[in-house]
Amino acid sequence: MKKKLMDVFRRNPMAQKILLVMRLTLFLLVLSVFSAYSSSYAQKTKLNLKVQNTQVKEVLSQIENQSEFFFMFDNKQVDVERKVNMEVNSMNIDQVLQKLFEGTEVNYRIVNRQILLFSENTNSAFSQQANSVSGKVTDSSGIGLPGVSVVVKGTTTGTITDANGNYSMSNVPANSILQFSFVGMKMQEVVVGGKTNINVTLAEDAIGIEEVVAIGYGTQKKVNLTGAIATVNGADMIKRPVTNAGTMIQGLMPGVQVTQNSGEPGNEGV
Repeated sequence: MKKKLMDVFRRNPMAQKILLVMRLTLFLLVLSVFSAYSSSYAQKTKLNLKVQNTQVKEVLSQIENQSEFFFMFDNKQVDVERKVNMEVNSMNIDQVLQKLFEGTEVNYRIVNRQILLFSENTNSAFSQQANSVSGKVTDSSGIGLPGVSVVVKGTTTGTITDANGNYSMSNVPANSILQFSFVGMKMQEVVVGGKTNINVTLAEDAIGIEEVVAIGYGTQKKVNLTGAIATVNGADMIKRPVTNAGTMIQGLMPGVQVTQNSGEPGNEGV
């Protein structure tokens, strides 16, 4: 039945047009529902704040903690160090921001759950010059680097590269600078200059991997490390006739104590 129905659509141009109209109608319906939902969230979400002699950036942080909103701004355009006194009860985000930036040149734009803060003097220039920027980050051999941090310098706007090293960012000012950073690689800065595609090749940092020691909660250079280091070779571990990783290192690492609660095979309680 399904096959016959598909044959009818393939042979009948009018049926194909009807199907296309149905798909477009469904898409527009979903889009309108999503837009209405995003708008209603900004109106329905009520905020409560009471701050005294508190910096603007701390107020923004409190708003983010109370809601799903996320602020993006340029420190050169928005004075987030300014201290304010304010108290609001059950106000929506528009009312809170109007009260927070009353008497200043700071304006805002709400896009879904993201809130862009900018100066009114640079609003028109920012709107005209903001572009979407995408590209790929690779190492010296041309292999894509996943997890590279890409940030607009001086702002909280950023993203990370995907598994293939690709990234994409929207609302990037033409005169801004992108910072690319990755563990073990030298940080690189690139001026956007109105470009919409920026590919970057990161160079390895001068520090060698042999000069770094994993300490369980991070990494540290050997020269800065205080305390003893014990190591065990994997080849020595697999020679032992045991099935428990804890038992494998028993007696092989000075300073490491491994105890057993039971001698029962498979239930040693190491």
